[in-house]
Amino acid sequence: MCHLLVVEESEFALRQAVVLYYETKEPFYLPAELAEGEEVFLATKDGIVAYAEVLFSEYTTRPVDPHWLTEADEQERTYACLDLISVDLRHPLLGSPLSGLQVKPGQTDLKVRQWLVEAWQAGHFESDVTTIDQAKNRRMERFRERNHPAPLKEFCEMCGNKQQSILEWHEHHGHFQTLCPTCHRLAHQSIEKMEDVAATSDQASPKQ
Repeated sequence: MCHLLVVEESEFALRQAVVLYYETKEPFYLPAELAEGEEVFLATKDGIVAYAEVLFSEYTTRPVDPHWLTEADEQERTYACLDLISVDLRHPLLGSPLSGLQVKPGQTDLKVRQWLVEAWQAGHFESDVTTIDQAKNRRMERFRERNHPAPLKEFCEMCGNKQQSILEWHEHHGHFQTLCPTCHRLAHQSIEKMEDVAATSDQASPKQ
């Protein structure tokens, strides 16, 4: 199942929260009754900001979180514990108010879910990621890339771009390259294509 969960930013600082919890890989809670393993698109009234998976739901008082902007009461509600898969505060869907997307909050049907997933992947950096497992693996790669201790080279190793402020690490099988964002994306797409070709070749090969 897939859900679109809209958060009121006057009550909870969603954008700041998803950035922090994506970086720290910590789950967090939002008021919703959702089943384990369900997909969730997190949105504000301005559009979608993140894609997550439900770990579990529990009936409890509001869990402590510094991103709440309202005082907590002692009333018990159902809260979903969410694990972020991807976050993008520059995604085109964030510039598309929900009223314009004609997508209603709550559980989505299969057609809307497919459209949301494809639209998110098309506009997100991880456009070659197609499954939750791949997204989780990519998240770990991105974390290692951002925290690689060695100094970046002075140029992109693929195109030669010397704009130091945009250069970043790309990891592949434990090896790191200095790339610009464009070449970084192309590198991931090339890897995905090679893996697809290899898989197709294996399936096509006659059994000995």
